Amino acid sequence: MGRRHIEYVNASGECQLVGICDPDSAVAGLAAKVDAPFFLDAFEALDFAAPDGAIIAAPTNLHEELALACIRRGIVPLVEKPVTAVLDEGRRLVDEAAAAGVPVLVGHHRRYHPRVRRLWKLVKGGAIGSLIGVSLLWAVKKPDAYYDVEWRTRAGGGPVLTNLIHEIDTLRYVCGEITSVYAATSSATRGFEVEDSAAITLNFAGGVVGSIFLSDAAPSPWSYELTMFENPSYAHVAGDCAFFFGTEGSIAFPRLELWRYPSADNAGWEHPLDQEQHEPDDADPLAAQLAHFCRVIRREEPPLVSGDEGLRTLAATQAVLTSGSEGIPVELRPD
Repeated sequence: MGRRHIEYVNASGECQLVGICDPDSAVAGLAAKVDAPFFLDAFEALDFAAPDGAIIAAPTNLHEELALACIRRGIVPLVEKPVTAVLDEGRRLVDEAAAAGVPVLVGHHRRYHPRVRRLWKLVKGGAIGSLIGVSLLWAVKKPDAYYDVEWRTRAGGGPVLTNLIHEIDTLRYVCGEITSVYAATSSATRGFEVEDSAAITLNFAGGVVGSIFLSDAAPSPWSYELTMFENPSYAHVAGDCAFFFGTEGSIAFPRLELWRYPSADNAGWEHPLDQEQHEPDDADPLAAQLAHFCRVIRREEPPLVSGDEGLRTLAATQAVLTSGSEGIPVELRPD
């Protein structure tokens, strides 16, 4: 992910790349290609380059340490998801950032996608009435070689923390705060320590309910990655992966097909539904995130995904693993 961030920074007219840091000295070659100073030590990089902002695309277990190093120097961090490895680290980060008055942006970049933004506007704007529920599918077949990397077969390396966290953040953004999670997880297909599949029930504030089926061992076209045409690394399919249901209509995502009755007098299953197609303008979510990050650094906007927002998404995602392991519903604290 760090290499993609470098490409976007270099293509931006709003910011300048003043340094690249990586413990792997081989990355020095990349830094030379983009004419950027290279550092092996992150703290030296922050002190010598003295940036206004820093993008942290490091292993998750280093997020807290690196973000705090930025905050203590008055440098605004963009921390890749998840915000931290565990909740206690995230709370320390959020508390210290608030005390220092330094904003933190978390890299849940899907919130910047035009289709996600349009979905948010349709749901929040009442296009389907009051939201009742949501059903989301994330089913893909990761190649077997993906799991040749040992840490991916261990607890924490599976699709819940790696992939589902994106979906959880999008659902929180569109549907509101998650109040409880009940999950069944399975590792029966691949046989690893880590989960490969899960069925999840969600409760949201205000009585909205939701369900998710997740698997990285099931060939299917029903996932964000395959239906959004966002990342050229995937084989794309025209289809939908999530469905939002309201009192006056429903929306299929990402194609943004809105179904509802033409009038209140002709509402009921004996009447035909009207279909509306909503096509947003195209835009690159990572480029939009970087532009927003620059405005956050200049204190022109608050973070769209603050440290606290990233922490809430992490808490809901980890609740899936806790519920699946213990076989009980997990309540999420409102604070």
